[in-house]
Amino acid sequence: MPAIIFFLLIFLPATTAGAGDLRMENDHFIIRYASGDERIASELGRESPGIRVRIIADIGVDFPGKTEIRIAPTLEAFRAAQPGRTWVPLWAVGVAYPGENVIVLCSPRAVKGSRIDVIDVFAHEFSHIALGRALTGVKVPVWLNEGLAIYEAREWTFSRIAVLTRASLMDSLIPLPVLTLSFPADVEPAELAYAESFMFISFMINKVGREAFHRLIRDYTRYGDLEGALRRGTGMTLANLEERWLVYLKLRVSWIPIITSVSTLWFIAALIFIYGYMRKKRQAERRLREMAEEEEIAT
Repeated sequence: MPAIIFFLLIFLPATTAGAGDLRMENDHFIIRYASGDERIASELGRESPGIRVRIIADIGVDFPGKTEIRIAPTLEAFRAAQPGRTWVPLWAVGVAYPGENVIVLCSPRAVKGSRIDVIDVFAHEFSHIALGRALTGVKVPVWLNEGLAIYEAREWTFSRIAVLTRASLMDSLIPLPVLTLSFPADVEPAELAYAESFMFISFMINKVGREAFHRLIRDYTRYGDLEGALRRGTGMTLANLEERWLVYLKLRVSWIPIITSVSTLWFIAALIFIYGYMRKKRQAERRLREMAEEEEIAT
């Protein structure tokens, strides 16, 4: 699912219009929904606590209060469920409001032929909520905000792998400092920005270390100095981290052109053909032996 379908807005007054009049609640979430979305609401009720635990564990900072989840049954209701008179893009299916601790989700039945995975959308949006609440009062770097959301929602697709691989091999990656304040407006560079951000967050959590990532978040919240938080949290500047990440990235993607090259694919196809031919030949020989044995028995 393309990352551009998600949208993040903050610091706007809340309302429950358009969310339906049914309600479900657990220790950390209030789920509002309309008749017909009982199954989705129940699934969110089951899955949301575990997703919350995982995301909070990755960020390292918890926050009080229950997050309100609004499931809109129609596109009109989805727009009406946004806090205030907020405008959202026509393609959006999930919106997070960290300042208000509210998530608005579009029900799959609102879009004909939809393949919306509400749980994945929720994970994406809750990561915005959790990070926004952790970094109250400071500007959240876009690579951190979107990279973490993709990481937590497991939105790593083959198309993103291809985009990142091509850019890495052609030395056309977007420098991370450029992705701190905003992402490109055009589709292709934006997809590269999302892919880079995901891979950098994956590198930070899994290679630099979760504890270092926690220190970064806590330090940035306290002092509001991104470079200082990176240095104190990880022992490296953003430039140092980017240099190490590029080595990690090239190791991760360097094998992809090998297994996807035309010659390799033809070689694999040839092996499959030979295997199929030999298998059929053995089957034919076995059948001939069985027929010979049957003839001997008959005589």
